[in-house]
Amino acid sequence: MYENLTEEAVKARIIGRINTSLLTSEGSFTGDIIAAIATEICQCYHAMDALSPMFYVDETSGAYIDKQAAMVGINRKAGTTASCNLTFTGTNGAVIPAGAPFYTAAGLAFYLDGAVTIANGTGAGRLIAAEPGVAYNIGAGEIVSTLKNYSGVSAYTNGEATGGTDPETDAALVSRYYTRMRQAPTSGNPYHYQMWAGEVDGVGYSRVIAKASGAGTVKVLLASPEGGTVDSGTVTSAAAHIAAERPVGPSVTVVSATAKNLDVSATVTIDGTTTKTAVQEALEAAVSAYFKALVSGSFTQNLDAELDVISEKTYTVLYNRIAFLLLSIPGVVDYSALTVGGGTANVTVAATEVPILTGVTVV
Repeated sequence: MYENLTEEAVKARIIGRINTSLLTSEGSFTGDIIAAIATEICQCYHAMDALSPMFYVDETSGAYIDKQAAMVGINRKAGTTASCNLTFTGTNGAVIPAGAPFYTAAGLAFYLDGAVTIANGTGAGRLIAAEPGVAYNIGAGEIVSTLKNYSGVSAYTNGEATGGTDPETDAALVSRYYTRMRQAPTSGNPYHYQMWAGEVDGVGYSRVIAKASGAGTVKVLLASPEGGTVDSGTVTSAAAHIAAERPVGPSVTVVSATAKNLDVSATVTIDGTTTKTAVQEALEAAVSAYFKALVSGSFTQNLDAELDVISEKTYTVLYNRIAFLLLSIPGVVDYSALTVGGGTANVTVAATEVPILTGVTVV
């Protein structure tokens, strides 16, 4: 904002404002005083550049995002920790203490939330992830090690871990803040339901259908921060939070958006700067980001079942957009046999659905 106010520019302005017969050139007594003052004034002006991100927050505003959001009652979602069952086999009476650590091959740590005693050859406990994050939603059998061998324990295996969500990103928090400022939630209007849904960990986007089953009914569709479906635990948490906040009267249904599963496959011609494996990974990331952007844009539009024909409120996965994303990957020269969801045309997604990328194949 003040880039043009250099020390020399400020010094020249000061000299231009005084009327003196004294020397003001560099090295003179008066010139040195003016130069020192100009330096301090210049630093003050440049320090004021830091005020802009404090009051006009964006993704670069750091801690000021949280401060500004808190002024309107919005707090960063901390994320949730995943958990899973852990089954032991071994000698009767063997005890695995509470807090015992267990690890995946990648080093993700889980801790036993209560002591387990083996009886009839088996015992069952529950593992809690060491910290929040979707990375801890591991598959069955991925726990492979612990810090010590517990006497009498011959084996252990875990079930699938669920419930882990990442802490809210700066971008997501800024988006919620500006949504709150621009789309005033009040008196139980659709924006109010979106605000309540967005306050729940695991919810990234929501769409409200007013009068979903007639007057006095509301349906809230939930999508994850990645633009996918949400699990039953997130639905339950969102329903409970909305029930605690909403005005008396409406009958409210909270559900996850339905998955519109789509796979992508293509045959590509590449140059020597890349590999087909690298192209496949890049295309998967690009298409996932594209699907997320579609959900983000579509779910900003709430609906009214008495005013809108819900079946007509669709959005579209563009076949040519995915072709463009493929050709934009460095090293891709050409492609053929590109299919999206098994076809070679645009894919229509219903208002209650979110597109889910189930796989990418590049040959």
